[in-house]
Amino acid sequence: MTAKRRLVAAVLLTLGPCTGLANAQAPRRGPIEWHEEWLLAQPRLTLPATSPDLLVDGKTRVRLDVDWGNDFGVGQEVPGTSSADHVFLVDGEHHTLTLSLRHGLTPNLEIGIRLPVRERGGGVLDGVIEWYHGIGFPNNGRETFPQDQVRVEGRREDFLPIEWAGASGTGIGKLELDVRRGIVESSSMAGWRVSAVGRLALPTGTGTFSGGGLEFGAQLVAAHPLGKHFDLFLGAGATHSATTEYQGLVYEANRAHGFATVEWRLGHAWSFLVQVDAAGRHVLEILDYPGIHAYLRVGTKRQLGERWELEAGFGENIKHQQATTDFSVGFGLTRTF
Repeated sequence: MTAKRRLVAAVLLTLGPCTGLANAQAPRRGPIEWHEEWLLAQPRLTLPATSPDLLVDGKTRVRLDVDWGNDFGVGQEVPGTSSADHVFLVDGEHHTLTLSLRHGLTPNLEIGIRLPVRERGGGVLDGVIEWYHGIGFPNNGRETFPQDQVRVEGRREDFLPIEWAGASGTGIGKLELDVRRGIVESSSMAGWRVSAVGRLALPTGTGTFSGGGLEFGAQLVAAHPLGKHFDLFLGAGATHSATTEYQGLVYEANRAHGFATVEWRLGHAWSFLVQVDAAGRHVLEILDYPGIHAYLRVGTKRQLGERWELEAGFGENIKHQQATTDFSVGFGLTRTF
């Protein structure tokens, strides 16, 4: 091979993952499994966007991921009071490190375990977010409040103040167990694939994340290709909490969840993902606290050899701004055995 041909071949191999010149039947990787870490949602089980594709029986997958986000929401002023008296205020920052493990038991059955380690505090992102919003995004009045503090305040529906018993600190979150079973399996990757997922959260938390009671979750997730390079993922489910009172707040016992994700397989090694996660009300009795919570997530996954996978992305709240994480970034590393 001449030097010129070798150069052309090297360029094509480099561009392949970005232009689709690589294997058109590249494997789909599925959504990034983001769990909601908004300060008031942390104690509760949430259902992430996930794939119905199961591990091959006998294979094990270990994932380490990080979620770093800034939480800020403020309700309207209390009628008849000073402008500094709002119906609720949530202000803080979360950092969550999670270790999870999945194992394929049979071709249609997979089990998993997930353990988060959480840190909640004032953080350092307030100034960064204010600068970011200054580019042309609404700032939600953040500049009028002290920076880098943890505050959860509010009024109940009878206008009496709530007494949140949470605090800054680091601790282990609830240990989560899950099982997923394939229920619709197309003979090829060209058709629908559907799986059922069941989850159980145990009250094993420590420190400021202790307690909260048992929680259960059930979810149907599906995937279908959209041409050669795109895939659609859909999911819907609900959670149930045995305990509704936690750290001075009253939570909804049942909460609906749903997601939609589009994956663009840029080549054999790359995927680009856009997804929307939504859930129903989780906190009750706080005056004017919103009942619908939705996020836009954008991320990418990159295969590193045969067994490693790297993922990264960011999330923005789209509804309601006052009851969802303002901005978050996530990173993950997965190893398959």
